[in-house]
Amino acid sequence: MICPHCRESVGRRERHGHRCSRCRRPFALDPKVEPGRLHDLKFRELVAKGTGGGLRITVEQLYWLNERRLYGFPGPKEHRAHLAIGAVAAVCAVAAGSVAAGIDSEAWFLFLGFCAAAAATRAVRDFHRAWRTRAGAPLHPRLTPTWFQYLVIDRWREVYLRLPDGLLQHPPPDPKPGTVKARAVLLCELPSVAGFLRANEFAERHQVLLVDELANVPAALPVAVLRDLSLSALARTVAVRAALPGRRVVDCGLLPRAVFEPAKAVRLRDRTGSPAPAALAASPGWQRLTGRERDWLTAGWYSPLIAMPPSKLFALAEKAVQRALADPTTAAETRRRAQRIGFLTWPQALPAPRPTANAPQARPADGAR
Repeated sequence: MICPHCRESVGRRERHGHRCSRCRRPFALDPKVEPGRLHDLKFRELVAKGTGGGLRITVEQLYWLNERRLYGFPGPKEHRAHLAIGAVAAVCAVAAGSVAAGIDSEAWFLFLGFCAAAAATRAVRDFHRAWRTRAGAPLHPRLTPTWFQYLVIDRWREVYLRLPDGLLQHPPPDPKPGTVKARAVLLCELPSVAGFLRANEFAERHQVLLVDELANVPAALPVAVLRDLSLSALARTVAVRAALPGRRVVDCGLLPRAVFEPAKAVRLRDRTGSPAPAALAASPGWQRLTGRERDWLTAGWYSPLIAMPPSKLFALAEKAVQRALADPTTAAETRRRAQRIGFLTWPQALPAPRPTANAPQARPADGAR
């Protein structure tokens, strides 16, 4: 790795005790020791990536940025490569073991036995990676947020005493008193996402009221709901609509089709899937989903909103405000006009004109009169 202080390459034996043997200064992270596979320069690069555009991010968002980096979103090419390497290693393990079993020399027996064990270990590892990178496989986090806090964040504070600029340990928990009249309400019952938006003064920038509880939603304002992608989150949106009768409530969360492969989205799964609640199954939004999307949700799949890259999450919140402020009558009229003129519809063949009595008759192909 590269020492963050002297910028010299430091081997594993030259950085004992998290200290560079060249400049004798301590560093925080060693990728060969911590399971997060981060070193100090990579940590700063990850923070700079998340805070692009002047954003401020939370430790939980940095955790998911690192998990996305470790996962890498492998495709079919990587899956086939792991299968091929695992198959070759398995064949080598069987061959070496067979030869070792029938040899009389003790030295060759030990050597071939070691080769067979090494090849078998490599085969198991690659078959396991092939299983984890199969099509439709969920992401398995390397670390939990608690261990990321303990092994990475606390260690960084111990060495550097403070976090890099733009990275927040505790985002603002409560909204600031607004000085501008709000045009809409952004309801986000996810504390981590709401804290990220408050840290970046989202409400002041877009003249909205950001609330994290349904009881704090004021009257006479359109409401945009920002939620996770899960069965329970969709059911909660239906409950919010029922609790605000006569109000404009816009569901601004993601749909399953937005995270299907090949989208680079965090897809997690709770094996204890459950059927859709009756109130959700009867809602028009649930009926508009495709069968694949409904099956995906009832099978326990979900995608947390905080796992999105910060810039995309901020853009999603901005789009939510735009949808809440859009005139519903104008949008509906635009859709009706588009349907009348056939906008974005497959062109249909025009019917052939019917011959009339005065229309000239077509001549035969052979030229007969």
